[in-house]
Amino acid sequence: MAGIISPWGGRSVGRGTPLAQAAMPALAKGQLHEIHAQGADWAAALAFALAMGEKAPDGAIFALRTPRRHRLPMVFSGDGLTLLGIRPDRLTIVEAGSEKDMLRAGLEAARCGGVGTVLMESEGRFADYDLTASRRLVLAAEASRACVLLLRGDAEPRSSGAQTRWSIRSAPSEAWEAGAPGWPAIDAELLRYRGGPAGGRWRLMWDEDDGRFRDSARPQTLPGAVVPLSRLRTGADGDARRNVA
Repeated sequence: MAGIISPWGGRSVGRGTPLAQAAMPALAKGQLHEIHAQGADWAAALAFALAMGEKAPDGAIFALRTPRRHRLPMVFSGDGLTLLGIRPDRLTIVEAGSEKDMLRAGLEAARCGGVGTVLMESEGRFADYDLTASRRLVLAAEASRACVLLLRGDAEPRSSGAQTRWSIRSAPSEAWEAGAPGWPAIDAELLRYRGGPAGGRWRLMWDEDDGRFRDSARPQTLPGAVVPLSRLRTGADGDARRNVA
């Protein structure tokens, strides 16, 4: 699924672009994508990368990182991965001794067939990631059809061969009726899009019922408020359970 898509029915906002025409680029397979975040927004950027990156149904996912200099490392949760539609047994976490080692390992992973996603986490300048290194990642992704994602924390954008470059920030959630807390939300800004216009901005909201991010302009309902009683059944131990069959 390459090119431009609008997974929320076309309701997205771009600078100077009519609402009906605005669309959000996919984090497409066979390409390199950069995702920038600052400080406390790192978790939001990681969720965006895992949720929005195109993944082969059975492709392996390699998450590569180096020891954190300024922040505690993000811990992957099996339950969280499942909510994102990712089987935990598909994930391999690699901690490299240096950024150069991580870049080399990420390139080798991106060259392997059967790898669906390569996710690298960097912090700060990342001097070894230059235009030449990015082009090598692009060539590897195009050959293997892997989705290569580079998370850049507290870093200035630089020239690269990435198809898309994003800035991700945490956003206030929108409360439901009666003041109930809403789903987590993020602001996504498209800084660069090779082959299309940049500058689009979207407010994305996590919808646990659907298991995806969606446009916050979509009407909200309280979770479970419209689940019919026929969807519930009583187990042998007397506990009410949701029938997901």
